[in-house]
Amino acid sequence: MKKWTIKEVQDEIDKIGLILDYPCNLKIEISNRATKRMGAFFYKKEKDTIKPLKFVFAKRLLDGNFPEEVVKEVIIHEYLHYYCDTKTGISNGHNKFFKSMCLKCSITNKATFNYKIMNEDISQKNIKIYNIYCRKCGKLVCVHKRRDAAERKVKGYVSKCCNYRLEYKLNNI
Repeated sequence: MKKWTIKEVQDEIDKIGLILDYPCNLKIEISNRATKRMGAFFYKKEKDTIKPLKFVFAKRLLDGNFPEEVVKEVIIHEYLHYYCDTKTGISNGHNKFFKSMCLKCSITNKATFNYKIMNEDISQKNIKIYNIYCRKCGKLVCVHKRRDAAERKVKGYVSKCCNYRLEYKLNNI
């Protein structure tokens, strides 16, 4: 699995910034201490605005323990905190606006990190994850642990990006 550099993280932030026409040039740090959260956007509240300070990502996230799609999703998630908070001047947390931006960018709108570390435990090697993609453009729409949930999503929904049918692919971890 790929190990990520700060430059590669910045490149992903630049890509989403271009898509949303909202560039970001914040400091990026890698933390050895982060154990529960994989990423964070730090800011300072000044009067009626948000002053962005930095992004912090867990070293274990960027060390090649997770699939590339998972790392990209965490990076986009943190960028969207920056985007929503600086656009509105308030901390949006995981409110409706934030969640709608997550869906617009084809990432999960869940607040918690549900992916197991890749080399954590040999008994965890056979975890099955179902990635749901847009059939037209191939964007990752969401991820499910159970096949029935993936099948239900594929049958009952269309992608937000292209308004097109979905497909799922099994990703054995």
